[in-house]
Amino acid sequence: MIALAIWTAAASAAGETEDAGGADRLAVNVAGFGAKTCSDWLSSSSHKLEGSVWIYGFWSGLNYVAAASEQKQSQASSADMVDAVEKVCRSGPSRLLASAAWQAYVGHNATHIDAPER
Repeated sequence: MIALAIWTAAASAAGETEDAGGADRLAVNVAGFGAKTCSDWLSSSSHKLEGSVWIYGFWSGLNYVAAASEQKQSQASSADMVDAVEKVCRSGPSRLLASAAWQAYVGHNATHIDAPER
């Protein structure tokens, strides 16, 4: 059975940050390895592989939503995806992988996708 967890994240103008008690919190059902912490993901090569596969699916799902809503999609390679998430995870190893992947996706797109055309 796929593990489900509820994770919370607070969004701020500068990007997502973990916040112990903010009112702007989200509750999201997360399936699979994304429900584990960054430190779990980085703890072994097998966990790194399993989490990376989860990241590919998560990132691809976000691209699907972007395409369906006529927004620009991320053009990140698989290696870029994992590198972006790892950078976020190393700065906050206790956060959930799903939260780190979301922050990495948003951050990567902010620096790699051109402004909307007029």
